[in-house]
Amino acid sequence: MMRSALAGQQGAGHPMKPAQEFDLHAIEVLIMTVELGGMSQCAAHLEITQSAVSQTIARLEASIGTPLFDRSMRPLRLTTSGRSMFERGKQLLALARSTYDNVRVGADLPLARLTVAMSFSLANQLTAAIMSDLGGRAERWNIRSGISLEHQGEFLARDIDMMVTGSFNLEHRDNIELHPVFEEGFVIAVPASYQKQLDVDPADLPFIRFSRLTGMGQQIERQIVRLKLGLRQGVEVESSHQQLALVAAGLGWTITSPVCLSAAPELLRMIRIEPMPRGRFSRTVQVVSRDGELGALPQQVARVCSRQLKEVTFPPLIHQMPWLEEQITWHA
Repeated sequence: MMRSALAGQQGAGHPMKPAQEFDLHAIEVLIMTVELGGMSQCAAHLEITQSAVSQTIARLEASIGTPLFDRSMRPLRLTTSGRSMFERGKQLLALARSTYDNVRVGADLPLARLTVAMSFSLANQLTAAIMSDLGGRAERWNIRSGISLEHQGEFLARDIDMMVTGSFNLEHRDNIELHPVFEEGFVIAVPASYQKQLDVDPADLPFIRFSRLTGMGQQIERQIVRLKLGLRQGVEVESSHQQLALVAAGLGWTITSPVCLSAAPELLRMIRIEPMPRGRFSRTVQVVSRDGELGALPQQVARVCSRQLKEVTFPPLIHQMPWLEEQITWHA
């Protein structure tokens, strides 16, 4: 009886351990199954059999004591408990990875994996330089390019570790670390054949918009509203190369930036570039990460970006347009 009471006291003073099947790998398999759309897709991604995926999830369900998938549905759907496990499991994996990375950073060891996001134009200019100088800082790199506002959501969900971006509007949040690289002024681009004196609005040409789904596009739109420009309806595009190709073809004019000009050097001879005559505005390109999680790496990335842009990307543009140097201010 005394032994039984002692056992009860020990149980009350020590939290129950989770079952052996309740491990990070099993949770990761569950999350991959959901995100990839099924067990066969998860198995292909992990290079294991579908049976192994099914057994892992079954053991996880047994350890919890409730089904996580409704197997009467095709395709499989999460139960209420499954949805809870999916959401909480993502947070748990993110915390586990953050803990692992922090320990490795503190020991000056390479990270297991690092996901960096940039816009298309920045990725084209900076990826090789970052990998050449800092590739050894992580065992596996994932470089994403795309729309910056989508990257912000992924960053907040901890799917992205670091961003190099000119369109970040979450500076007010706690635990955000910012490393400015440079500031660039926006410029006007018209076809080379356009010989008239430029105002902010070449009214006889349609305006080629940079997508309003992007941070840069939204910043340009805000300036257009401030200047009260009545623009002729044109086309809206998502890449700077598309934008400049349309201008080079004589199909309209646009507002762009030096980084975007660098994305299409072969088109510049067919484009006339001028500083904004009035209403000048700019954007700051910076490296964004979560405070303290990556040690000195974000600052090192900022320095590599600065050197690459200052020594390789911008000199050919400034050689053609010396006034462009005044549009760029360096911070890193």
